Amino acid sequence: MDTPRSSARLSRARLAAAWLLAGAPLVLGWIADSGIDRFAGVSFVALCGIPWVFVMGLPRTIGRASSFADELGGAALGLVPLAAAAGLDAAQGAEPSRTGLLVAGVVISALVLSDAARRAARSPWSARAHAIAWSALVAAPPLLHYALESGGGPFLGRAPALVAWLARASPLGGLARDVPDVTASVAPSVGGPLVLAIVAAAAAWRRRAPEAA
Repeated sequence: MDTPRSSARLSRARLAAAWLLAGAPLVLGWIADSGIDRFAGVSFVALCGIPWVFVMGLPRTIGRASSFADELGGAALGLVPLAAAAGLDAAQGAEPSRTGLLVAGVVISALVLSDAARRAARSPWSARAHAIAWSALVAAPPLLHYALESGGGPFLGRAPALVAWLARASPLGGLARDVPDVTASVAPSVGGPLVLAIVAAAAAWRRRAPEAA
């Protein structure tokens, strides 16, 4: 179990990693602006949002839980690279409504998932339930969908409908789908809120006390 000091260090390291990874796509924006067309036309808000949502929502070791204010502050820090990314998207012709919807989706997803990870770290049972839900609904579906359609596409064809639906419902998969074309309209998945709700509920899982004989 972590001590309060080690928990604080881990929290700072997590924020630093999220900040660096979320800011890395901005370098691609500079490259595209320098005349290299390989990265032109992609949505940098979605690119920055993927690592931010991923790192902030990662399951945590069991220990002293941080406060909700800390998670709110962490989510707010993500607005800085997202604001820069929004400027790059606008320069490429993205509609303000599209950019605003993407930014809101990133912030809400990061806040819900990071708060779920914070609450789940209070006990072994909630930590286990949260890790299973996060892995099965947030991280695994887009990776499995990509592996089946890109890696195994020539042999397996299209991914099963359930895998495709789960990939769209995952916050990470939804953002990945919005990366290629900065001018395409955003179509949020109806399963997105359901995934966030299930992960948040898993963080509250508690072992039932044995009934007295």
